[in-house]
Amino acid sequence: MPDSDKTQRPRLLIENWLPIAEIGEESVRERRSMSSLPPTYYLHVWWARRPLVASRAAILASLLPADADREMFLHILGIHGDPVGARKRIQEATREGVRLGKEAYGYQRAFKYLLDEGEIRWIYDQTKIISCAKDLRVLDPTAGGGSIPFESVRLGLTSIADELNPVAWLLLKCTIEFPLKYGDAVLKRLSSLSKEFLTRACSKQDQFYPPEPQQNCVPDGYLWSRTITCPYCNGLVPLSPNWRLDGKGKGVRLVPHTENPNHRHCTFEIVEKLKEQSAGTVKGGDGQCPYPDCGRGIHGDEIKAQAQAGKMGQQLYAIVYKETKIVGYTKTGKPKVKKIRGFRAPRPEDDVEEQVRKALEAKMPEWQARNIVPDEEVPEGLETNEPLRYGMPLWRDMFAPRQLYGHCVSVEVFQDMVEELRQKNGGELSELDKAAMAYIAIAIDKMLNYNSRM
Repeated sequence: MPDSDKTQRPRLLIENWLPIAEIGEESVRERRSMSSLPPTYYLHVWWARRPLVASRAAILASLLPADADREMFLHILGIHGDPVGARKRIQEATREGVRLGKEAYGYQRAFKYLLDEGEIRWIYDQTKIISCAKDLRVLDPTAGGGSIPFESVRLGLTSIADELNPVAWLLLKCTIEFPLKYGDAVLKRLSSLSKEFLTRACSKQDQFYPPEPQQNCVPDGYLWSRTITCPYCNGLVPLSPNWRLDGKGKGVRLVPHTENPNHRHCTFEIVEKLKEQSAGTVKGGDGQCPYPDCGRGIHGDEIKAQAQAGKMGQQLYAIVYKETKIVGYTKTGKPKVKKIRGFRAPRPEDDVEEQVRKALEAKMPEWQARNIVPDEEVPEGLETNEPLRYGMPLWRDMFAPRQLYGHCVSVEVFQDMVEELRQKNGGELSELDKAAMAYIAIAIDKMLNYNSRM
């Protein structure tokens, strides 16, 4: 094609200039606090999520002409100071033992900045220089976790996102499409349906979660170890690389019981100091017998062989609870309430394995008929060989019995609610209910990552 026939357009800002250092520091800052990530990160786990500030920068710099106001560009990104200089000050202060705190940068993290109408209008005015389109569209054909379309929408642009993976497709719907389409209506409907879901799901499982012995306490987690039998002394070995419970020294001490040669086992005590904790019983795939009259190493091949023979079990070694305490009073006399995390050793009442086994046995035929139980085989591959090595050939094996029961109950309740909502609406799920139930589906799926043996 002759040069004279080529379509000419002004150069773009991204072709001439991009503040890489500033964007890079803000991208790191965005991920630095694991307890205060962008909201999109909490919806569901996804791989390689792009930083929001970098996504906004890439979109904006690809739309603006090369001579666009650079200060305005940085302001719209949410970079309202000098992040590179701030980082240097933080590093220097840290070397001197000084902590500058959350205000060291002088402005909130960039991803929190929302544009006003004037800034959105400025973007449109600038883009007219490079395009005569009335409705500028941003296309992301491999949108993944949705950072680019999310930021495109926040810039006031029409966004088209595509993704082949069904999980990512649903995340895009829930992150961008449903909030834009339904606004607060979907939040209200989700609140209503999720309360109903929790009421039903909890009522089917309460029997397997004994109340806490102390007043004003509720269980918050159950910590399990996998177990094998020592091939030398026949003792039951709980496997854990360490027995820490928090970063302040609280942990677990194993108490070996050797009085009955046919039932050598360990119980557990909660200790307050690191030096009081027991040594780990597994490292690099090899085990270590905790019984003082044995104490021999257990080769990893022996551990795998027992697991593949169905002889690997599990043992509850600590319960996490939340205690509600009054920590003070306001000037008006109202109590200041705080929930404090604590740990305790298991009691006999906490052992509900037999009850769970019977409940699973009773429900399994129905759940399998309804395709609720994940009993498909785990395929061999680089990412799936590990569970296969340790005697978990089916996806359901990834969960301890109580975990499996809880997940299956959640799916059962979900399916029942969907069917009931369909019937109430003449056989079809309303679009608003469909959106609200999608968020519940994501919550159920996300729980698999936290509540599993892996």
